[in-house]
Amino acid sequence: MTQQLRVASALSAAIAAALVLGLPLMILLVLDPSSQAACTSSPTGPGPASVPGIPQNLLPIFEGAAGQFQLGNDGWAYLAALNNAESTFGTNNGPGTGVLSGSNSAGAAGPMQIGIGGAATDNWDTIIAEIPAGLSGGTQPPSVYNETDAVYGAAALLKKWGAPASWQAALVAWNNYPPEIAQVTQLVAQYTQTGQGPAGTTPVTTTSPLPAGGQGCVPVSGPTTPGAVARVLPNGLAAIPQGAPAAVQEMIAAGNQIISYPYSYAGGHSPASMRVPPGPNADPGQQENGGPGYDCSSAVSFVLWGAGFGQSLLGGQVPTSWTLENAALAGAGQWVTIYAGTSGGQGHTFIEVAGIVLDTVHGTPTAPTGTGPRWQPASEVAYELYTGSFVARHPQGL
Repeated sequence: MTQQLRVASALSAAIAAALVLGLPLMILLVLDPSSQAACTSSPTGPGPASVPGIPQNLLPIFEGAAGQFQLGNDGWAYLAALNNAESTFGTNNGPGTGVLSGSNSAGAAGPMQIGIGGAATDNWDTIIAEIPAGLSGGTQPPSVYNETDAVYGAAALLKKWGAPASWQAALVAWNNYPPEIAQVTQLVAQYTQTGQGPAGTTPVTTTSPLPAGGQGCVPVSGPTTPGAVARVLPNGLAAIPQGAPAAVQEMIAAGNQIISYPYSYAGGHSPASMRVPPGPNADPGQQENGGPGYDCSSAVSFVLWGAGFGQSLLGGQVPTSWTLENAALAGAGQWVTIYAGTSGGQGHTFIEVAGIVLDTVHGTPTAPTGTGPRWQPASEVAYELYTGSFVARHPQGL
């Protein structure tokens, strides 16, 4: 363990001891790692922070669609490669291409050139119902000409045609044209070999998942960092520490799935919302910030469910912040600390995992901007403890 994590753990433990002094140390649910329950549906983690040749603003779309339809570690790269091959990321949109309106001569349309009739067949109408409602940047109903909707539609088709088990079969079904298949395959190899973090930082890993406990709800893939302390990347994703326990890696991978959602009071409070998909669309809450999202306790619960602790630690429910005051073991953990109590006179909770914090209160500027759960540096703990009153709890062994 690094010195940074030792210091952070010692500080957290000291603060937590002061907070819980004199309070009854009730333990309603104690985590037994051997009894972790896997989820019935698992998202795939995001890809890298940046990739030469792929527009930065499109990467989250490729990553999100790959996760939505469980296309494996390189799914984002295949979607990016197809978007490049079909329309140069939507920029090759002149008359007759069908990228912005209408269709090309074969009946393909939009930035992913999905068939809407003719020789290309009407593939779009077969999968439009599978595109989630409320996608950031999408339209309602989904449009084949919208970049976000088209990428998610393409992901649904590739899944239907055999990806990720057989990318070759999926690409043949997409367009049985050997030169394009060769181009896409070459682009995928290029993207997965050059994906990296911002200049001057440690490259991230995308082609191989980290060793996982095998019992969590979120496959551990996406950006990683050496050592035991997680890092918050400029795009808001957390780089998963390679030296952390599998459950900790799963928690961070889970948190990465929800950092683009807005805050929605009482949103995400059903077990169905603990998976992506469906995410908070299953239980959208008050939507006071423009759409379905998570509140503080459902965000913390999502992280715990992501590591397979939904049953053993949370009893299969999505608890309130008040309930989390009595969950697991008292005191700060070595790797994970749940803080629950009050902030501004209202119930509030947040979670520290491997030296970073997922919180719906933002003590520092966040990425993405806006409301909702966001990864923040360890200084967020001191900020919250200064402005609120919390008890600290931790899962057994973490």
